[in-house]
Parts: sequence; C-alpha cells; structure tokens
Amino acid sequence: ASLGQVHRAKLRATGDEVALKLQRPFLRQIYDQDLAVLIKVATFFDNLPGSGKNVGGVASSWTKIVEDTETILYREIDYRDEASNSVRFANDFGLALGGRPASNCTAKTKAGEALPSAADWLRTPHIFEDVCTERLLVMEFVPSIKITDTQKLEKAGVSEDDKIDLADALARAYLRQFCCNCFFSTDPHAGNLGVEIMVNGKPRLVMYDFGQAASLTPKQADGILEIIEAIIDMNVDRSMDAFEKMGVLVDGADLKKVRAKIAENYRTGKVKANRKKLRRKGYELKEKTSVASLEADEADKGRDAEVMSFFTLPAEYAFVARALSQMDGVGKSLDSEFDFISNGAPYIVEIKGANEYLKDEVTKFFDNLFQRF
Repeated sequence: ASLGQVHRAKLRATGDEVALKLQRPFLRQIYDQDLAVLIKVATFFDNLPGSGKNVGGVASSWTKIVEDTETILYREIDYRDEASNSVRFANDFGLALGGRPASNCTAKTKAGEALPSAADWLRTPHIFEDVCTERLLVMEFVPSIKITDTQKLEKAGVSEDDKIDLADALARAYLRQFCCNCFFSTDPHAGNLGVEIMVNGKPRLVMYDFGQAASLTPKQADGILEIIEAIIDMNVDRSMDAFEKMGVLVDGADLKKVRAKIAENYRTGKVKANRKKLRRKGYELKEKTSVASLEADEADKGRDAEVMSFFTLPAEYAFVARALSQMDGVGKSLDSEFDFISNGAPYIVEIKGANEYLKDEVTKFFDNLFQRF
C-alpha cells in the first residue's frame, strides 16, 4: 500500500484471518505542506491573463480542481472514511463476509427494484469496522492474482474467454456504480484489482482499496446512462438531453453548434461504440442515425475550441474520467477490444430493470419508425 504497510493477522475474538493496513507516520503533515503549495500554483495559473477560468478549453478553474482533490486526498488518509466507503460498496453490491451474497443490495435499479447480489462475479474484503481507527484499517484477508499478471492467470487455468468475462465484470461493476449506486471508486488501477479462483474453478473479480471514492447526484447518474445509450445508438437528440441532465453545458451555450459537433463526431467515428462487438454479445442495436441526418445536423458546426468553451467540468466528472482511463488500461489487458461502453452495454437492462428497459426499447422503436417517415 502506497500510504501504509499491510500485515497479515488473525482476530483473537473470532479467529478471522485479516489484513491490517497501517498508515505510515507524518502523512497528514506532508499533505498539509504539499497541498498548500499546490493551491498557490493553481491560484497563479487562474490569475494569468487570458486564462478565462477554463481548463483545457472547458470552463473550470485550477483552484477548484485542487480544492476538490484536496478533500478526497484528506479522506484517503482517514481510514475510517475508507472503511465507510468499503462498507457502502459491499452493501451496494450485496456482498458479505467470505464472498457470500448478502441478504439484499442497498442499490436499486432505475425502476426502484432491488438489484441482484454481485457475489457470483465480484468480491471485496469485508471490513471489521469496530476495530478500525483513523490510521488502522482491518479487513478480511482475501488473496488473489493481480489482474494484469498474465502468466499467473494462465497457470491458474484462466482462459481467454474467462478474461473477457472478467473485463465484462469490470465494466458491469462501474456501470452499476455510476448509474445506480451514485458512488464509485476513482482508482481502479491494476494494483487495486485481483482475480480470485473460486471453489468451482470459476474466476471472480476482486476490488480493493476505497480510499479514493466519489459520489454523483441521481441526475448526474441518469445523464451518464443516457449518454452511454446515445453513443451506442449514435443519437444526437439523446446526447443533447444527456448533457443537460449532467449539467455540463454553460449558461448561454450555443446549442446548435454543440449539436453540430456531436453529429460530426458520430459521422466521422470519433465517438462510437464497437457495434460489431455489441452484436456478438447479443445487444439489440437500434438503427443508427443516418449519415444524411447527421450531415444536416452539422450545418451549424463551429471550431473545436469554440464548442469546448460551451462545456463546464464539475469535479465529479474529472474523477469519472480518471476511473474510465484507468479501467481502460486494465480492461485491454484482459480483452484487446475492451471499451467501457461496449463491454457494459449488455447490462443496461440490469441497470434499468426489465420492465423499464422494455418500455424504453418500445419507445425507441417507434421514435425510429416515425423518423423514417
């Protein structure tokens, strides 16, 4: 562990085998000094002439980004927060001690139905909260193979098909975190992900370390799900609706130019899902927007820099982007064609609930039918 040492131990009271995460000394003092310097640097850049309170062309400020990062970093060195995050993650997925399914999941589908336990394909160490402190985290000892250790995975009998299933499980886990749980780990790098071989010989994804986690509002979660579906269907209208829900458009944004840029990105393939892969996985694709329709939408397109200025970047999405970036690298080590949207799409029915999903699909069908006439 980068912020502490991990030791194997046994609880006297219960005999449970545990991993103890003990924080290194003087971390808080180091954070105080380093973050004070970062705030000064961020303020300097924000005050430069012409900065216009934007980062990478998107409306934001370096000071705000550093302040939001500071909040998460300080939480990371209070192991009571990590314990609470870990417990919430386990409850959201219906995971109990020993890798068993819990009696229920706290997270619900978009229709308000209970989600199934993820214990068949996901595990996380149980946390013994009553013995955790600010600098000591006590968790169930859950050994696993590092998710990117190809040789050990092969030696354990993990096949290429199994690896693709693990990549799907990773995408499925994050689809649920983003769209149902409204709470997610921001740090899915290879060091925090493992593969456990269950008694039946089937591999199961293991997720560790919830020191860095972030929350989304229900409206943001709805927007993320809608933009995923819009990208799959190459639907400009739904993309615009999604951006409104997500709150990423500045007041007074030129919506015609934003719409035109979305259409251009879909037509040129700059933004797309892997439709061949989706078909292989049995995902029912809707008829994508016609090239002629997309070209008509492009009539009002502006320059990239101008269009980017119509967007703002709430801090939550910076952490979503970080999680997606780290996940992509891990996913591709398991499945060379991995992309979050294509691997996660077959589980949209789980996110919405079967009845809600069918209603939406019928609505999409008739919308596409009317557009043709």
